[in-house]
Amino acid sequence: MKKILSKREGDFKMAVDALVLAGGKLKGINVENVSTKGMINLEGKPMVEYVIDALKECSEVGKVIVTVPPSVSLEDWAKKVDKVLVTDNSITENIYAGMSYLKSNGFLLVISADMPLITGLAIERFLKKCEKVEADLYYPIISRDEMDKKFPKTKRTYGRFKDGDYTGGNLGLIGSKMFEKNREFFEEIYLLRKSPFKLAQLLGFGFILKFLLGLATISEAEKKLSNLLGANGVAIISDAEVGIDVDKDDDLIYVGEVIRKGKR
Repeated sequence: MKKILSKREGDFKMAVDALVLAGGKLKGINVENVSTKGMINLEGKPMVEYVIDALKECSEVGKVIVTVPPSVSLEDWAKKVDKVLVTDNSITENIYAGMSYLKSNGFLLVISADMPLITGLAIERFLKKCEKVEADLYYPIISRDEMDKKFPKTKRTYGRFKDGDYTGGNLGLIGSKMFEKNREFFEEIYLLRKSPFKLAQLLGFGFILKFLLGLATISEAEKKLSNLLGANGVAIISDAEVGIDVDKDDDLIYVGEVIRKGKR
């Protein structure tokens, strides 16, 4: 397996451990008998299990742990992972809990549980691209063309850059030391991830103006983010499967159709 190396982090691992965040609330989705999005049943298994299976398919992933709130009952999917952490805290606190459990001082792959179309190949391709760039934070972006080609019926929010239209993905490769120094900032970033304009506001007025005019580049956004973090953050152009999550009923219906047609 390939090595993931960061001189900034001062550590490498033969395989990167993964944390699945399975505490997403059901806001905007009408289902019964479940308390979180990751536990919604699709074609015989909960969405979180699709994510776990994809991680297990990827040779570059080591241990897999999952965070869930106390309301979630641990079923068969829990037997597939190395550890389930029961916690009702915020996203950033859950990530920190995962890093603490794993005693991680290198990188952690963080992924949402509401991504039933994710594949081991898409994760592997993302990680292999990360290996080619030295950074402290790797975040996936997906082009509108890629999304429209693979999943034409999905509706996503796109940021308009000089390089093209891109949407954010639902996983990230995070350096643990950098994360510890920026926990509050990451909480804010996560809450704003669906709003490219609000994210742009964090990067300053000059960038906002260029962003609104479609003149800002991805490279400029990377530099602005890196300055805010005091670390090196890079965008990784990724596969469409990385950009599909379930936020509303229409999303749930669509991913169910894709799974039934065997296109996952």
